[in-house]
Amino acid sequence: MIKLFRNIRQKLLAEGKATNYLKYAIGEIVLVMIGILLALQVNNWNENRKIEKEQTLFLTNLKEDLENDLYQMDRIIYFQSQKLENIIALEQELKNPSAKNMDLIEQLFSKTQSAGNDTFFSNTGTYSSSVSSGTLANTKPESLKIAITNLYERYYYRLIYNGELYDNRVDEVGILRGKFYNQITRKLNNLEVLNESEFQNLTSVILYYNRSYVDLANATKNEIQKVIDFIEKQLATKND
Repeated sequence: MIKLFRNIRQKLLAEGKATNYLKYAIGEIVLVMIGILLALQVNNWNENRKIEKEQTLFLTNLKEDLENDLYQMDRIIYFQSQKLENIIALEQELKNPSAKNMDLIEQLFSKTQSAGNDTFFSNTGTYSSSVSSGTLANTKPESLKIAITNLYERYYYRLIYNGELYDNRVDEVGILRGKFYNQITRKLNNLEVLNESEFQNLTSVILYYNRSYVDLANATKNEIQKVIDFIEKQLATKND
């Protein structure tokens, strides 16, 4: 092609047809510019396709992570809600001005003392890699990117942070309550401990932390579902 253009230029110059040569030169420049623009267009198209594929893969993997988080969250909320019911029942029974039901108190205390503590830790692999690779920065629409970032940097952060505080408090209170309770026989040491302020206050402390954690977990669960729904809508538009 280049050789052909060169031959045409040389022929026009040899014939002395300056006007025709000028027209040809302009035409050749235009063709070159069109070629450059087409090449840029193809390059942009390929780059956009690459970004689009990365986005689809990112959203698909993130949705899978969030569904796993949602499953974990449902399990934790169920566990903590059951624990909350027992703690509330224990506190109410301790505050009962009439004769206290020792058997019921021991049963509830045993459940709250020995149940352990199950708190949330998210699957952050897809999110973390998207931040470092720049995939998250390319996410469209902007509202989806904000929703994803808000979930991981605000809701998850708060829940995990409070979960660590809650875990530590459960351990501390468990040790302090141990002096009132025989772990082997699963019995309180004596009836008098029911009237001790420390015994009652420790139950109130656990109630406060448990209730706060359940509230945060439910709020986070709702936010996870919102982001999943948003991602599903976005993926549906990509498949149309």
